[in-house]
Amino acid sequence: MQQLTLFYEENQEMEYQKMAATLASLMPMIRSAMNRTAENHDLSRDLIADRMTEISRSSGVKLSRGNTKSVKTDTLAKWLAPEDREHPPSLNALVAFCMATKDLSPLGPLLRALGVEIMTDEDKKYRDYGKADIAAKKAQKKKKQLEADL
Repeated sequence: MQQLTLFYEENQEMEYQKMAATLASLMPMIRSAMNRTAENHDLSRDLIADRMTEISRSSGVKLSRGNTKSVKTDTLAKWLAPEDREHPPSLNALVAFCMATKDLSPLGPLLRALGVEIMTDEDKKYRDYGKADIAAKKAQKKKKQLEADL
């Protein structure tokens, strides 16, 4: 049963449902991306945890609850398990993980949920090429206008 009001808009309700679904799936998607990164990385999970600990200690930022300033391999394993709902990685832990692995792909689900994509170096080259091409066409058009005025 649905309660209607004078201000009810079906499109707005559908948009809220879409946002709710995106938010509900966000953490499992982030964890899954972190897990894939860890599986495909040259470093073992122990070394990734050690790097995260070094980053945490040198920054003075805690990555997990409690007083601990280190990331244990068990904690990292909990963060990487997509089905685990009890131990989500903090935003700082996610960023430290990306720093430790030098891989930004775990940020992808978070950014896509907000309508943003990660731009690769290749994407930047195409963007810069497109900008240069547009600038060249504008310059050519201006040159033709100047020639016509002569």
